[in-house]
Amino acid sequence: MPKELSKQDVRRNPLAVWVGKALQFGQGHKTLLGVILVGALVAAAAAGAYGWYQERQERAAQTLFVKAQAALVAVKQGAPVNPEEAKKVYAEIADGYPGTVSAEESLIRLGNLQYDGGKTEEAIATFGRYLTTYLRGRFRVMAGVGKAYAEEAAGNLPAAEKTLRDLLPTVADDPLAGEAYSSLAHVYEVMKKPEEAVRVYGQIAERFAQTHWGQNAVQRMGALKTK
Repeated sequence: MPKELSKQDVRRNPLAVWVGKALQFGQGHKTLLGVILVGALVAAAAAGAYGWYQERQERAAQTLFVKAQAALVAVKQGAPVNPEEAKKVYAEIADGYPGTVSAEESLIRLGNLQYDGGKTEEAIATFGRYLTTYLRGRFRVMAGVGKAYAEEAAGNLPAAEKTLRDLLPTVADDPLAGEAYSSLAHVYEVMKKPEEAVRVYGQIAERFAQTHWGQNAVQRMGALKTK
């Protein structure tokens, strides 16, 4: 038969000592423990409620997103599409369902439609809103390049230059990184700053050598150096 533990053995058992002290603390601090327990339950309930609310927001936003996409698809061949309706719905999603996946993408699509429709000032505002709202967004480079395109189209080359210069440190390995660099080099050409354009084209030729951006950069450098 196992040997029974004496009081002295119990005193030497660290786990038993810890359990005993914990029980003593609990008995002496029942009110504090009750408050902690209630606080934990409230926090868990709040987290669950937020998760449920966010899920509902995502579903509602996705439903509207599908509606906006449908407005851009011809019902039959040759039938007109309705970009104005799509823009209206994209704006509704961005305003009414902030923080959702659909809201983020809606801002980008709204800006693209505004730019394609010649609404450069609206596009600048929309892309700018994306950049300030989604600091680490999935489409950050796309928004920056789109904003610069719109600023150039509006005749504001200094603004386009600033947008792209601010954007470059954040592009990393984004699929549109080459486009961001190429856009800045192009802006420098239009601004009659050939030295700056050649400098950026050199970066493109080195960093994106095996791409169409790199090939174009080599051609543009050659053309600028012969002037």
